[in-house]
Amino acid sequence: MQPNDDTSNRSNRRTFLTTATAAATAATSVAITGTSSAQSSGYGTVVDVVEAGADNTGSEPINPVLNRLAGVGTTDTLLRFPPGTYAMDEMFRTAGYDHIGFVGDDATIVPTPNFDTSAPWLFRLGVLANPGRNLRFEGFTFDYRAPDTGVRALEAQVTTGLSVRDVRVVGEHDGGTFGPALFTVLDPDGWGTVERFAAPDGGEYSVNTPGDIEVGPTGVLVSPYHRGTLRLRDLDIGGFPDNGLYASTPDGRVLVEGGRFRNSNVANVRIAGDGSAVLGTRIEVDANRPEDVNQRGLRLDEGRDLRAENVSIGLSRPNGYALSVQDDVETAHIEGVEITVGDRPNTAMVVSPTANHVSIDDTEIHLDGGGYGLAIFGDAPGPIVARNLSISGWATGQAGRPAVLCYRDHCEFHDLEVYQPGTDRRAIDVHGDDCLVSGGTYMASNYPLYNTGSRTRFHGVTADSWGEYPALYLLDGDGIEIVDCTLYGGIREREP
Repeated sequence: MQPNDDTSNRSNRRTFLTTATAAATAATSVAITGTSSAQSSGYGTVVDVVEAGADNTGSEPINPVLNRLAGVGTTDTLLRFPPGTYAMDEMFRTAGYDHIGFVGDDATIVPTPNFDTSAPWLFRLGVLANPGRNLRFEGFTFDYRAPDTGVRALEAQVTTGLSVRDVRVVGEHDGGTFGPALFTVLDPDGWGTVERFAAPDGGEYSVNTPGDIEVGPTGVLVSPYHRGTLRLRDLDIGGFPDNGLYASTPDGRVLVEGGRFRNSNVANVRIAGDGSAVLGTRIEVDANRPEDVNQRGLRLDEGRDLRAENVSIGLSRPNGYALSVQDDVETAHIEGVEITVGDRPNTAMVVSPTANHVSIDDTEIHLDGGGYGLAIFGDAPGPIVARNLSISGWATGQAGRPAVLCYRDHCEFHDLEVYQPGTDRRAIDVHGDDCLVSGGTYMASNYPLYNTGSRTRFHGVTADSWGEYPALYLLDGDGIEIVDCTLYGGIREREP
């Protein structure tokens, strides 16, 4: 069936509106509200879908009614869904619309047992070739509690003017098809807001479902064709096989504000695009399924001026980096981040070899398993500058891992507080040249300060070992500068 045949839909809609208007004149029960109500809603046409013939008991699919009321090219129309359950047996698709809304009042959408999964969407509102404009979608629950249920609940592609609020998916997405949501703002000057979208029950790997999507569904996907600015506020996303939030869109901007993401494989939150940010968000990994082999917390993929601020990342069952800055990042700023890593070997924060300039301010890391607190690799020209970074916990020096590992030149470490009492643990290893360690306190069971780089400057540093080690081991490097430092146990230099 083709639910969006343009000619038939426009004809059906004209017929319906004419009939409804005539009925209103006769003072009967109608689907279209009176003029004052329509004006107060901000839409020229307001339709109660139940009065228009939609069944809200879940007995009959509502697709024919939706096709009639909101076909391709619909404008200035609001569909209201009164309380109840609405069944759908196939995709509803519309496109080329302008200023339309779908608003539920305690409305639940449920796919029928015989849903046509050859088109695995419920609401497909706009396509790349014919997007919509000014879309409002809010107040719906999608019920996926039946076995082997799960298609894309909502796909919205607009040039600008996207508003999605209070949408919840209940039940595990275990159909092996597209994940619950995809959003796109195509105009570079366009905007969109998604607030309180929730899919807390996560999704199943395809190998355990009747579907065959590669790996499994993604929780929320921002299209690679996204070009505008999209705000994602207070999302609640459970464990999905192929990223919780995938917003790695290098040509658009995504702002993740608040929300909670947990237990997704690959990454719980993944962003790209100049000026994109993750702000005040909670990320957790406290469960691992057999297929979950790399559940990273936050991944910054690509772009300039990326930000992660006031983010909390808790990995009580870690098997992937808490925060990673990937190779294609030009500049990034990390501030006010709290990272906790449980008792497994696992790195908290890593900067990839060709990622350029990264600043880290006022951040706390607690590790109880062997792994790096901060690992900096590569020879990109941009320095990594850390200020007021604290690293604590009982992580060991397993396989020679220190709390801070620096292989890059020109990096700076200002006023770090590093306390590492775990077995055979060092506080900081400096292997890059022309680095600065300024201020701060470094305490560890092994050598607190370990250096192989040339022209390293240690200024105003306090360091002490809980073991019988000197504070600083100069294994290699020339032109080392030590000024106003308190180094308990002294300095060990390389053997001649």
